[in-house]
Amino acid sequence: MEIRRVQRFGKSTLMVSLPADWVKEVGLAPGHSVYIETDEDGSIKIYPPFMKVEGGNRELKVSIRTKPVPEMVSRTIYAAYILGYDKVTIETPGGILDEEITRKIKDAVRNLIGLEIVSQFPDSITIQSFLDPSKYTMSGLIARMSNSLKQMIHYLNLGVKEASRTFLQEVLEIEKEIDRLYFLSLRQLLIAQSNRTLSTIIGVKRIQIVGNRILVKSIEEAADEISEAATDLLVLPPSDLAILKGFWPRLNMMMEQTMSVIDHSVKVLSKEDMKISNDVLEELRTLRRVLVSEIEGIEDEIKEMKTRSIVLAVRVLTLRLYNSIRRMEPIAEISFNRAVENMKEIIID
Repeated sequence: MEIRRVQRFGKSTLMVSLPADWVKEVGLAPGHSVYIETDEDGSIKIYPPFMKVEGGNRELKVSIRTKPVPEMVSRTIYAAYILGYDKVTIETPGGILDEEITRKIKDAVRNLIGLEIVSQFPDSITIQSFLDPSKYTMSGLIARMSNSLKQMIHYLNLGVKEASRTFLQEVLEIEKEIDRLYFLSLRQLLIAQSNRTLSTIIGVKRIQIVGNRILVKSIEEAADEISEAATDLLVLPPSDLAILKGFWPRLNMMMEQTMSVIDHSVKVLSKEDMKISNDVLEELRTLRRVLVSEIEGIEDEIKEMKTRSIVLAVRVLTLRLYNSIRRMEPIAEISFNRAVENMKEIIID
């Protein structure tokens, strides 16, 4: 970060000069106007008026000449979306699109933010992206993903407390939204890699693009663990869920602590403080040890009831929480590394 002195200009105007390298890079000259945006945290952003956020309109044509595995078609759509393609046309020259392939295409479109089917014929489907990449900052996407992850744990907790399949099913629905945000995050990062203006707008230093990809993957994988925990509980019969409800007070403590440490892991990103990041890393490791200790105590109680399915359910639930906590460690490590990134001297007391 560069520091510049504020100077007085006239009787009531304060002035600060613009960095010469930036002025040259964006082609700013005397007489040009700039846009100034004030953020909620009190900081400001300055944009040149002629900045270009989007590149050329990227199009991809996919020709299906044989009967492929339907998943390959949907994976192609996901890849095109992440890579920043604006329009994808899928066609079968001289034939008709298979019903299952058509369904896979529509499912993929529903799972990707900003995509719509703009035309559909028996032999072709065209998908268009209507995303404005400048509207999605990386910090905002990470915050939305982490908040959704905490919501998943909250509903998982309610599912156990109330022995409710409805709450457990809600966990799976929220996980779908996290996936949508994850794919959008990857798209933003890859576009920002080749578009310096966009990387500035969405708040990503290009040197941090790889780290940010690890961040969103960590949250997405933690969400997968919580989703799997809900899926595991959904296969239990109502009678087993009712028994599990009796152990809710102790399971509640574990889930509340998991939500808390996830919150700490994400919030430390904005601080870039070595000590705080290190404290969070220790908190993550301590909680993992606590979970192992707690599960042993709960299993001893359940074994006396001679209900093997409940023992297994509690063991798997705890393992899912353990794994979701472990997924947070790369986030705290990245925060620690970023705190060190620009230092010339470190004093450890």
